[in-house]
Amino acid sequence: MGCVPDYSENILHQVTDFYSDYIFQSWLCASLEIKDEWLSTDNIERREAPSVEEFIRDFEEPNKPVLLTGVLKSWPAVKKWDRPYLLNKAGDCAFTAGPINLKLNDYFAYADSVKEERPLYIFDSKFGEKAPQLAADYDIPVYFREDLFSILGNDRPDFRWLIAGPARSGSSFHIDPNSTSAWNAVVRGSKKWLLYPPDLVPPGVHPSPDGADVASPVSITEWFMNYYGVTQQRKEKPVECICREGEVVFVPRGWWHIVINLEDSIAVTQNYVSRCVQS
Repeated sequence: MGCVPDYSENILHQVTDFYSDYIFQSWLCASLEIKDEWLSTDNIERREAPSVEEFIRDFEEPNKPVLLTGVLKSWPAVKKWDRPYLLNKAGDCAFTAGPINLKLNDYFAYADSVKEERPLYIFDSKFGEKAPQLAADYDIPVYFREDLFSILGNDRPDFRWLIAGPARSGSSFHIDPNSTSAWNAVVRGSKKWLLYPPDLVPPGVHPSPDGADVASPVSITEWFMNYYGVTQQRKEKPVECICREGEVVFVPRGWWHIVINLEDSIAVTQNYVSRCVQS
């Protein structure tokens, strides 16, 4: 066999001169701090423990978002859900985090050290079956207990999720399926929300004609970098808020929404259909 040529110097020279916008953008999004200007606007209506009648009249019937306070005081989760408790009750349970399943203790180890553009976050619809104690630690707030999908029994679509993730993890712009509304309750941490009504497509978002697919930037941070300023220039402003521990965001059917965790966060969310749904 002949001698193998030594290309090391050429390879080193090529790497030195190499530049990629894609790689740089990914590094920038992973390294960038969440900017104060992204958090300064908070224009959602807030209500402290309204009556069910008030909630239906003022928010569910007009299909309007609201941030509810003072409605999770009876939840054991609010007092119990620190890391030692969760590891004790569910440390060996494998939860869905993006395309993989991770045991909770392994996920926390990952979340403590992650420096990715788009961190994996737990979004698990079967957490109640995997860790029944976690499902027993909360009750559906009284405003959302009417759910027409419940008549489907075991055939109902997925409707509840445990959500956990580090800062910069979250969910890019989407509309919840099947004309469902949703509630999202923060047990630990805090989340930044932006919401647009059904007839206003957010900047930088390109839904397919039937609405089934949505094309948007590859990461939530990239969307904020490139498009958040546009939202402040438009006449039609989004609904914005920071949802903190013990607070609940009501997401009406058909509303676009994006959510980014501002710190290590844990939440519970459920989708439902009430009699207020319109065809």
